[in-house]
This record gives sequence, C-alpha cells and structure tokens, in this order.
Amino acid sequence: MIKIHMSFFKRILCYCKEQLEPGSRLLLSILIGLFVFLLIYLEHDFISFEWHFLVPSLGTFSLLIYYRISDEFKDIKTDQRFFPDRPIPSGRLFLNDLRMMLLTTAVFGFALNVIYSSAFKEFLAAFIFTILMGKWFFMEKIISKNRLLAFATHGPVGIFLYWYLEAYLLNMYALSWSLEQKLSLVAFIILPGFSWEVLRKSYLPQDEIEGYQIYSTMLGFRGALSFASFWVILTIINNYILIKSFSSLRGMEIPLLIVNVLLLVAIFIQGMKPWIKNLKPISEFYMGFHLLLPLGFLIFKVWNK
Repeated sequence: MIKIHMSFFKRILCYCKEQLEPGSRLLLSILIGLFVFLLIYLEHDFISFEWHFLVPSLGTFSLLIYYRISDEFKDIKTDQRFFPDRPIPSGRLFLNDLRMMLLTTAVFGFALNVIYSSAFKEFLAAFIFTILMGKWFFMEKIISKNRLLAFATHGPVGIFLYWYLEAYLLNMYALSWSLEQKLSLVAFIILPGFSWEVLRKSYLPQDEIEGYQIYSTMLGFRGALSFASFWVILTIINNYILIKSFSSLRGMEIPLLIVNVLLLVAIFIQGMKPWIKNLKPISEFYMGFHLLLPLGFLIFKVWNK
C-alpha cells in the first residue's frame, strides 16, 4: 500500500514539474491579489495592512489549477500524436491521477469559499465556467477544430476569475466601484495574457508542425503577429482608462506605455526579419513587467504612507 501511494505522489510530482507548474500559478494569484488589495488600500485610505487578499488569491489559484488540469483531458489525442513524451501519453501519469487532483482542487476551492463567503456567487460562476471549458461548452466537434474559436470561447475565463477576486475584496470591505473601474482592472490583468497566448503559438513557417493547428497556421505568420499586436494596442488603451480611473496609479502612464511599445517593436522586428522561433520568452517578460512595475509602484506608495 505504501508503494502504491508513493508511486502516485511521484506521478503527481512529475506532472507538476513538467507541465502544471503550480508554484508559478500560486505566485501569480498572490501577486494579483496583492495588487488589487493595495489599490483598494490606497484609493480608500486604509489605516492598516491586512492579509485578507490571500483568500481570493487562493480561490483564484484553485480555479487556475482546475481548468489547467481539465485541459489534459481535452488534449489527450493531440498530445499522443505531437507530444508523446508528456506525462499522460508516455504513461508516467494516469487519467485517474488527474481526476483525483480535480476533485481535491474543487473541494479546496469550495471549502475556502464556504468558510470565507464574501463572493461565493462570483466563485460559483467562475467554477461553472471552468467546468464548461473542460467540456468544450458541449461543442467539441466545432470548437476543438478551430483555435480561434477556442480562443474566443475560453479567453473570457479570466474575466470570471478576476471579477471574483475583485468582488471578494470589495465586498469584504463593503466598498463600491463603478463598472468602468471594475472592468478596466480586470482587463489590465487579462489582456497581456491574450497577446502572450497568441505569440507562444505562432511559429516561423519552417518550425510549424504539420497537422498541429496554431495561430500562424490559421492566420499566416504575419497575420498572427498582427493579431497579437491588436491585443497589445488594446492593452495600451485600457491602461489609459485604468490610470484615469484610479488616482493611486498616476505616474505609471509612461512606464506601462514603454513596456507595451517595446513588445510592439519586438513583434514588428519579428515580422520584418524573423530571428527566433516565436516570441513566447519575450512575451513572458512583458507580462511580468506589466504587472510587477505598477505593483512595485503601489508597494512603494504604501511603504511611504
């Protein structure tokens, strides 16, 4: 019995290390929770720092993990054909292992939001959306064959996740924000991820895998780069709205603009004279700076306060 349990945990550890990367998702959830809390802290002139943001951060983390694991069930055939060395197709991880992880994650998320129920309805809405994602919204034959359609139907999950996080903290402190403030903050969090999603799955023509659908196979190499640029431009516009809506972020106009313009320059260069397989590494740095710069700015203001 001990050997069976040990082999189970070894399989889970292998999966976490190679694909799931729970540490990075936990860190992201905490940083976003901290960002939203500090914005509330400064906008509403709180007197003392509190750690309540960890609750919706952990709730968001559970949802991130749930829908990432759900993807494994949807990608079984694709992984068997194109990525046979991954844990599931290689036999180093079993589907029952994933089912156990899904159940554990769901129980954790629900238990957390039953105990701390400031935004239970919002959590439930986000959880239902993640379940529907895992079922291809019951339109697998249509959505699974079109990555752009999958992007359009799955992308909004971030709205549900971070609307929940935002609602939890606002409800916790009995605060009210305008719809513009709520939406611009959620958009600030999710829009950089849209350009990253497109760029990480847009390869040079010679690097594309026959039969494996990515954005560049559907839109063409430069078409995919243009699609990613659209989301960067939309991010720039939303940042203007965000900073206009929250006085605590005044001063971040130029730094955030520079971060976005640098990515646009990298995309332009890649389109004119390709020099790398895809821009995934650069887009990851972009996402990091796009969040950490204003987060550091808010931390500095709180520290001085």
